[in-house]
Amino acid sequence: MACIKCGGPTENNRTLCEKCSAEKENRNRKSPKWRPAIIALASVFVVLIGAAAVGRFFFARDVMELIQGKTRYAQNIELATAKSSVGQIVSGLDKGVGLFKSYSKPKTMDSDLQLKMKAEDQLLKGMNLPEKNFAPVQQALSYLNSLKVNVRTIVDEKGTQTSFTVTDPSALKLTVDSLTYSDGKMYLHMPELLGKYIQVGNQQGSGISPYSFSTIKYDPAKLRASLEKLAAVYVDSLSAAKMKAENNQSVTVDGVTVQGQKLTASLTAEQTAKMAKAIAQAAKNDGDLYAFVSDNYSLFSAVAGNPEPSQKLTKDGYGKLIDELLSKLDLEKDGSAFSAVAYLSQNGDLLAHSYEFQTTTDKAQLNYLISDKKYAIEFLVNQKEGFAFTNTQTGDGAGKMQLKIKNEQEPKNIGVTVNYSGCKTVSFLGSDTMAGKLVVSLYDPDHEIGKYIQQAGLPEAFNQLDQSTLTLESVPDGDKLNSTVQLSMPGLLSFSLTGKTSGVSGGASVQTRPEPNQVIDPAKDESGEAMNELPINGIKFLAQTLKKDPELAAVLSGFGISEEQIELLAAFAQG
Repeated sequence: MACIKCGGPTENNRTLCEKCSAEKENRNRKSPKWRPAIIALASVFVVLIGAAAVGRFFFARDVMELIQGKTRYAQNIELATAKSSVGQIVSGLDKGVGLFKSYSKPKTMDSDLQLKMKAEDQLLKGMNLPEKNFAPVQQALSYLNSLKVNVRTIVDEKGTQTSFTVTDPSALKLTVDSLTYSDGKMYLHMPELLGKYIQVGNQQGSGISPYSFSTIKYDPAKLRASLEKLAAVYVDSLSAAKMKAENNQSVTVDGVTVQGQKLTASLTAEQTAKMAKAIAQAAKNDGDLYAFVSDNYSLFSAVAGNPEPSQKLTKDGYGKLIDELLSKLDLEKDGSAFSAVAYLSQNGDLLAHSYEFQTTTDKAQLNYLISDKKYAIEFLVNQKEGFAFTNTQTGDGAGKMQLKIKNEQEPKNIGVTVNYSGCKTVSFLGSDTMAGKLVVSLYDPDHEIGKYIQQAGLPEAFNQLDQSTLTLESVPDGDKLNSTVQLSMPGLLSFSLTGKTSGVSGGASVQTRPEPNQVIDPAKDESGEAMNELPINGIKFLAQTLKKDPELAAVLSGFGISEEQIELLAAFAQG
């Protein structure tokens, strides 16, 4: 067969001869002209992607500052922080109102409580009691430990009614009823001692109760939007700020130090006053914010110490309130300059935040840092006085909270520590309630409490007062809730109160509010005649109880008080 290309002879019926076949194979081995271009382009992409990844990890902060400018970058940080804070505020309000609404659901609960108390001999000796009196004191404590306390609590839309009934193994029975209505008014009633009810607190009522908090009116979406508008005004004000970026700067909050770039946005006193006015004006112009304040004005007034506002809050009145607040700040007179400071890692993470107010005489600073496991906030004035609060999580529902107070004068460093574990929200009788364990102790690293005890001349038994602990524990047990309160004061005394609570949703109703002629108002009882009935009837009640209560009679006898003496006192009180 002939070659189809050159016409030469071929072998085995092939279409190409040996020479032409070899030339074709050589051409196939050569790279196409476009292949080097593809390889080069791919290499460029690899380099760019690698550079972007490295830049994102190491230099994202600097790249973003370069692209956006330091001012806009700082504004974005503040806006993100402000929006996060707004979200926390609204979320916290949702949870709080939800818990109060849950508490206010109709229910009837019964609790059986058992008291256990012990006084240390060291305390009795420190009180200069002769040893012969130790036994009567311990006998009195033993009697108290024998008491049974039953508590019945009724909750409905009218309010809360709680009845405490105390009994001993023999004849004692004493009841104390507490009535708290939804308008905040509260009454006490001791049927064995006084037929009438005693009104507690101001006649007008405080205006503060679980029910008032459960009825807070607000639209979460509108409230969030209103607060975010104020945040936007604040952020816009920073466009006039003087910017300063400093690398390798650190801040320490409650012993935790973070280091990174310190980005500071500073406003002059004039700019700070202008910012405050702009925020105030935005608040005055916000109809949804006015509605929120107006709808809850009576509650807010009560919290502020004015339980009965004279009139409904009008739009003009709302504006005047904001103007009064702005006037009290008096930023222009004080020459208050404001700075917002962010501490940033190289990849742009916010490590800590700081806000500073500088007047002509003082400097106030608020620092806080948030990590996955710890939240810390610190407020200081002139680095001398203030407080620090931290919450360190060690596990699910477990951790430690601490509040430290810093003073220029003694006590200079003191506070409270709360260790918590197993904390969670559980459902009980159709309502959400908190379960878990809290251990509260004093924070006194410099033993300043001991110094005060020595100065006051208290017995040595009080020297360990700073080691006292208070334990609160609540554990669900099927359809019951077990609770424990323990107070430990080394060298002084120990106290515990355990209880088991059960009940039903709904059930009984809170009794009708007592009629005016059945109420004693101590504020109006100028002569004190009505209130005098209480101690007189108390003596009579004690005299009658002693006749059939040998345990109580033995306790009083240990202190030299006989039944005959009580009877004489009751006869004298009878007149």
